[in-house]
Amino acid sequence: MLIDLKLKGRTVLIFGGGIVGERKARNFLQENLRVIVISKRFVRGLKRLSQQGKIELMEFDLKTDPSSISSLISDSNIVIAATDDHKLNEDIAMEARRRKVLVSVADKLSISDFYLPATTRFGGIRIAVCTGGRSPAMARILRKRLEKFITREDILQVELQCYARTLAKASVSDRGVRRSLLYQIIQNPEIKYLLKEGNFEEAKDLVKQIIERQ
Repeated sequence: MLIDLKLKGRTVLIFGGGIVGERKARNFLQENLRVIVISKRFVRGLKRLSQQGKIELMEFDLKTDPSSISSLISDSNIVIAATDDHKLNEDIAMEARRRKVLVSVADKLSISDFYLPATTRFGGIRIAVCTGGRSPAMARILRKRLEKFITREDILQVELQCYARTLAKASVSDRGVRRSLLYQIIQNPEIKYLLKEGNFEEAKDLVKQIIERQ
Protein backbone atom coordinates (compact mmCIF):
# COMPACT_ATOMS: atom_id res chain seq x y z
CA MET A 1 0.00 0.00 0.00
CA LEU A 2 1.38 3.42 -0.96
CA ILE A 3 0.72 6.08 1.70
CA ASP A 4 1.55 9.73 1.17
CA LEU A 5 2.88 10.72 4.60
CA LYS A 6 3.12 14.36 5.68
CA LEU A 7 6.79 14.45 6.66
CA LYS A 8 7.64 18.14 6.44
CA GLY A 9 9.88 19.16 9.33
CA ARG A 10 10.55 15.57 10.45
CA THR A 11 14.03 14.08 10.76
CA VAL A 12 15.40 11.26 8.62
CA LEU A 13 18.65 9.62 9.68
CA ILE A 14 20.68 7.97 6.92
CA PHE A 15 23.49 5.62 7.89
CA GLY A 16 25.94 5.44 5.00
CA GLY A 17 27.82 8.15 3.13
CA GLY A 18 28.11 6.42 -0.23
CA ILE A 19 26.22 6.69 -3.51
CA VAL A 20 23.16 4.90 -2.11
CA GLY A 21 23.10 7.24 0.88
CA GLU A 22 23.30 10.23 -1.46
CA ARG A 23 20.39 8.98 -3.56
CA LYS A 24 18.24 8.46 -0.48
CA ALA A 25 19.17 11.91 0.85
CA ARG A 26 18.14 13.59 -2.41
CA ASN A 27 14.81 11.73 -2.37
CA PHE A 28 13.98 12.97 1.11
CA LEU A 29 15.06 16.54 0.36
CA GLN A 30 12.12 16.79 -2.03
CA GLU A 31 9.80 16.37 0.97
CA ASN A 32 11.39 19.16 3.08
CA LEU A 33 12.69 16.88 5.81
CA ARG A 34 15.69 17.46 8.00
CA VAL A 35 18.26 15.04 6.58
CA ILE A 36 21.19 13.81 8.66
CA VAL A 37 23.77 11.47 7.13
CA ILE A 38 26.11 9.48 9.38
CA SER A 39 29.27 7.89 8.04
CA LYS A 40 33.04 7.68 8.41
CA ARG A 41 33.44 9.05 4.87
CA PHE A 42 31.15 10.86 2.42
CA VAL A 43 30.95 10.96 -1.37
CA ARG A 44 31.40 14.28 -3.13
CA GLY A 45 27.67 14.74 -3.77
CA LEU A 46 26.84 14.56 -0.06
CA LYS A 47 29.62 17.00 0.79
CA ARG A 48 28.24 19.42 -1.78
CA LEU A 49 24.71 19.16 -0.34
CA SER A 50 26.13 19.83 3.11
CA GLN A 51 28.06 22.88 1.89
CA GLN A 52 24.82 24.19 0.39
CA GLY A 53 23.15 23.84 3.78
CA LYS A 54 20.65 21.25 2.55
CA ILE A 55 21.73 18.32 4.73
CA GLU A 56 23.77 17.67 7.86
CA LEU A 57 26.77 15.36 7.90
CA MET A 58 27.90 13.57 11.04
CA GLU A 59 31.33 11.96 10.80
CA PHE A 60 31.22 8.82 12.91
CA ASP A 61 32.70 5.33 12.72
CA LEU A 62 29.91 2.99 13.79
CA LYS A 63 32.10 -0.09 13.37
CA THR A 64 34.33 1.03 16.24
CA ASP A 65 31.41 2.14 18.42
CA PRO A 66 28.22 0.23 17.46
CA SER A 67 26.69 0.88 20.90
CA SER A 68 26.09 4.50 19.86
CA ILE A 69 23.44 3.47 17.30
CA SER A 70 20.70 3.70 19.91
CA SER A 71 21.44 7.27 20.96
CA LEU A 72 21.83 8.39 17.33
CA ILE A 73 18.42 7.00 16.41
CA SER A 74 16.62 8.39 19.46
CA ASP A 75 15.63 11.76 17.96
CA SER A 76 14.82 10.62 14.40
CA ASN A 77 11.47 9.80 12.79
CA ILE A 78 12.76 7.67 9.92
CA VAL A 79 15.96 5.62 9.62
CA ILE A 80 17.71 4.45 6.45
CA ALA A 81 20.40 1.78 6.78
CA ALA A 82 22.62 2.12 3.70
CA THR A 83 26.14 1.24 4.85
CA ASP A 84 28.41 -1.24 3.04
CA ASP A 85 28.26 -3.60 6.05
CA HIS A 86 25.32 -6.06 5.96
CA LYS A 87 25.58 -6.94 9.65
CA LEU A 88 25.72 -3.28 10.65
CA ASN A 89 22.63 -2.55 8.58
CA GLU A 90 20.80 -5.37 10.38
CA ASP A 91 21.87 -4.01 13.77
CA ILE A 92 20.62 -0.55 12.80
CA ALA A 93 17.27 -2.00 11.71
CA MET A 94 16.94 -3.98 14.93
CA GLU A 95 17.61 -0.93 17.09
CA ALA A 96 15.26 1.29 15.06
CA ARG A 97 12.49 -1.27 15.41
CA ARG A 98 13.14 -1.54 19.15
CA ARG A 99 12.65 2.21 19.38
CA LYS A 100 9.54 2.00 17.17
CA VAL A 101 11.12 4.12 14.42
CA LEU A 102 10.34 3.26 10.79
CA VAL A 103 13.39 1.81 9.05
CA SER A 104 14.37 0.88 5.49
CA VAL A 105 17.40 -1.32 4.85
CA ALA A 106 18.94 -0.72 1.42
CA ASP A 107 20.49 -4.17 1.00
CA LYS A 108 17.81 -6.27 2.73
CA LEU A 109 14.29 -5.14 1.96
CA SER A 110 12.84 -8.20 3.70
CA ILE A 111 13.56 -6.62 7.10
CA SER A 112 12.45 -3.11 6.07
CA ASP A 113 9.29 -1.45 7.32
CA PHE A 114 8.75 0.34 4.02
CA TYR A 115 10.04 0.71 0.46
CA LEU A 116 11.01 3.95 -1.23
CA PRO A 117 9.21 4.09 -4.59
CA ALA A 118 10.65 5.65 -7.73
CA THR A 119 9.14 9.14 -7.72
CA THR A 120 9.03 12.25 -9.84
CA ARG A 121 7.33 15.60 -9.37
CA PHE A 122 5.47 17.92 -11.75
CA GLY A 123 4.33 20.98 -9.80
CA GLY A 124 1.61 19.64 -7.49
CA ILE A 125 1.62 16.22 -9.15
CA ARG A 126 3.78 13.36 -7.92
CA ILE A 127 4.17 9.98 -9.60
CA ALA A 128 5.31 7.00 -7.55
CA VAL A 129 6.03 3.51 -8.84
CA CYS A 130 6.75 0.72 -6.38
CA THR A 131 7.52 -2.92 -7.18
CA GLY A 132 7.49 -4.00 -3.54
CA GLY A 133 11.26 -4.07 -3.52
CA ARG A 134 11.43 -6.73 -6.23
CA SER A 135 12.95 -4.50 -8.90
CA PRO A 136 13.93 -0.89 -8.14
CA ALA A 137 15.43 -0.68 -11.64
CA MET A 138 12.09 -1.49 -13.29
CA ALA A 139 10.33 0.97 -10.99
CA ARG A 140 12.58 3.75 -12.32
CA ILE A 141 12.01 2.66 -15.95
CA LEU A 142 8.22 2.57 -15.50
CA ARG A 143 8.30 5.96 -13.79
CA LYS A 144 10.08 7.47 -16.80
CA ARG A 145 7.45 6.01 -19.14
CA LEU A 146 4.63 7.53 -17.09
CA GLU A 147 6.32 10.94 -17.03
CA LYS A 148 5.67 11.29 -20.76
CA PHE A 149 1.91 11.30 -20.21
CA ILE A 150 1.79 14.27 -17.82
CA THR A 151 1.19 17.57 -19.64
CA ARG A 152 1.42 21.21 -18.58
CA GLU A 153 -2.38 21.30 -18.81
CA ASP A 154 -2.58 18.52 -16.20
CA ILE A 155 -0.31 20.43 -13.82
CA LEU A 156 -2.35 23.61 -14.18
CA GLN A 157 -5.58 21.64 -13.78
CA VAL A 158 -4.41 20.41 -10.37
CA GLU A 159 -3.76 24.00 -9.24
CA LEU A 160 -7.09 25.11 -10.69
CA GLN A 161 -8.95 22.33 -8.88
CA CYS A 162 -7.38 23.44 -5.60
CA TYR A 163 -8.69 26.96 -6.28
CA ALA A 164 -12.10 25.64 -7.33
CA ARG A 165 -12.46 23.39 -4.26
CA THR A 166 -11.76 26.33 -1.95
CA LEU A 167 -14.43 28.47 -3.65
CA ALA A 168 -16.93 25.61 -3.81
CA LYS A 169 -16.56 24.73 -0.13
CA ALA A 170 -17.37 28.33 0.79
CA SER A 171 -20.55 28.54 -1.31
CA VAL A 172 -21.85 25.01 -2.01
CA SER A 173 -22.91 23.08 1.09
CA ASP A 174 -23.99 19.84 -0.59
CA ARG A 175 -20.94 17.58 -1.02
CA GLY A 176 -22.49 15.67 -3.91
CA VAL A 177 -23.24 18.85 -5.83
CA ARG A 178 -19.77 20.14 -5.05
CA ARG A 179 -18.13 16.97 -6.37
CA SER A 180 -20.20 17.09 -9.56
CA LEU A 181 -19.29 20.74 -10.04
CA LEU A 182 -15.57 20.02 -9.76
CA TYR A 183 -15.80 17.29 -12.39
CA GLN A 184 -17.67 19.66 -14.69
CA ILE A 185 -14.81 22.12 -14.35
CA ILE A 186 -12.26 19.43 -15.25
CA GLN A 187 -14.24 18.48 -18.36
CA ASN A 188 -15.16 22.03 -19.45
CA PRO A 189 -13.76 22.48 -23.00
CA GLU A 190 -13.23 26.24 -22.63
CA ILE A 191 -11.25 25.75 -19.41
CA LYS A 192 -9.20 23.01 -21.06
CA TYR A 193 -8.35 25.35 -23.93
CA LEU A 194 -7.34 28.17 -21.56
CA LEU A 195 -5.05 25.85 -19.60
CA LYS A 196 -3.55 24.41 -22.76
CA GLU A 197 -2.67 27.97 -23.80
CA GLY A 198 -1.31 28.72 -20.34
CA ASN A 199 -3.99 31.30 -19.52
CA PHE A 200 -4.34 30.29 -15.86
CA GLU A 201 -5.80 33.55 -14.53
CA GLU A 202 -8.52 33.55 -17.22
CA ALA A 203 -9.33 29.95 -16.32
CA LYS A 204 -9.67 30.98 -12.67
CA ASP A 205 -12.09 33.77 -13.63
CA LEU A 206 -14.22 31.30 -15.57
CA VAL A 207 -14.23 28.85 -12.66
CA LYS A 208 -15.39 31.61 -10.33
CA GLN A 209 -18.27 32.48 -12.70
CA ILE A 210 -19.31 28.80 -12.93
CA ILE A 211 -19.36 28.37 -9.15
CA GLU A 212 -21.17 31.68 -8.52
CA ARG A 213 -23.97 30.56 -10.86
CA GLN A 214 -24.78 27.61 -8.57
